[in-house]
Amino acid sequence: MATFAAAAGIVLAPGPRALAQPDSAAANAPATTAQGLTIIAPKVVRRETTGAATFVGAPIEVLSLARTVSFADLDLSTDAGATEFKKRIMYNALAACDELEAEYPSNIYVPVPAGQNCPDTTARAGLAVADEIISAAKGHTK
Repeated sequence: MATFAAAAGIVLAPGPRALAQPDSAAANAPATTAQGLTIIAPKVVRRETTGAATFVGAPIEVLSLARTVSFADLDLSTDAGATEFKKRIMYNALAACDELEAEYPSNIYVPVPAGQNCPDTTARAGLAVADEIISAAKGHTK
């Protein structure tokens, strides 16, 4: 079940995903729980106004979608468990960005800047935290 909200900061919800409007880019940092890693898919847009010659000056909206990637069933001390965790992060990053695009299509909500790569940004942040979690599970310290 999705929990939708428009609030400042990250929304961590009991459901698998939540929409939020963070007040800064730092709010898009992944968060961990005892059983999962919450990844945040960001999208910065300007809404195109019908009939307007330009949308320059239109308010910028920061949208995001949070998904919790579970690793409770994985043994992260093994290569197979670590690989599966990373696959889950990449899949969920892509799925979250696809959902954001479906809810806020780029032909109406124009990305600012135009070259945003939501799946890459989301996966990169999540994988960085995953590496720390995996390292701890394997008994290594950073």
